[in-house]
Amino acid sequence: MRRLESGISVDNETFSDVARYENETISRTTIINSNVCSPIFWSCHLDHLVFDTCDLTNARFFAGSTIDHCTFSHSDLRSVGIGKNEAVFTNCEFSSCDMRGMTLENATFIDCTFSNCRFNDRVLQAANIVNCTFAGKLIDITFEGNGKQKLIANFENCTLDGVRFIGCDLAACIPPASKNHLYVEHVSARVKKALEKIDDDPTLSDHDRKILVRSLRKLEQMEQYIFNTKYMENIHGAAFVERFFSHLGCSKDHM
Repeated sequence: MRRLESGISVDNETFSDVARYENETISRTTIINSNVCSPIFWSCHLDHLVFDTCDLTNARFFAGSTIDHCTFSHSDLRSVGIGKNEAVFTNCEFSSCDMRGMTLENATFIDCTFSNCRFNDRVLQAANIVNCTFAGKLIDITFEGNGKQKLIANFENCTLDGVRFIGCDLAACIPPASKNHLYVEHVSARVKKALEKIDDDPTLSDHDRKILVRSLRKLEQMEQYIFNTKYMENIHGAAFVERFFSHLGCSKDHM
């Protein structure tokens, strides 16, 4: 059975079922159409590796492993395990990979690119996403900070469906270019004003008022926010969304 090693290029190979790599540096390797099985990286350095159409579902990263300038393309990364704060990915590219179940929240990503990847329903720490670029559709992802934590990310070519921002400063983000997305500043001040006036709106039903108040309160600690107006309309209806932004003091066309 083959093991990962530096300087190799293999296609459709079978790797050892469980292979432990400890304090190793593996570089300049290309793996194509292969099941890498269950590698365990313990305090390893991976540099300029390419995984193209590979199965890495049982890979594990521990003890300060570093992954630099690596490319993961059309690969299965589901359930890849990462020890909490025990792996740093720098200048890596993830393209058309299935990352559902991968413990992304435990790793740090610096100057990385995620293009058309699937990693639904994850909570990512803003402090661990540094100058990263996302493209394609993000679904039910939460970016979470400590209240004033800057999120440095490029969402220009993204669709954000059900994406939430909690305790993040979005001033350094590039919002999606799509017309269905709206970047709003001074959100906390807008919310405060809206909550003060909401009881005076005679057009609101009790049901809509409760939903509106609940939606606004979720934004009380945010200075900026990125909304997907189309996604909101699909859930709440166009009339509610129009009213929501009216109470925030902006329209869906506001930039």
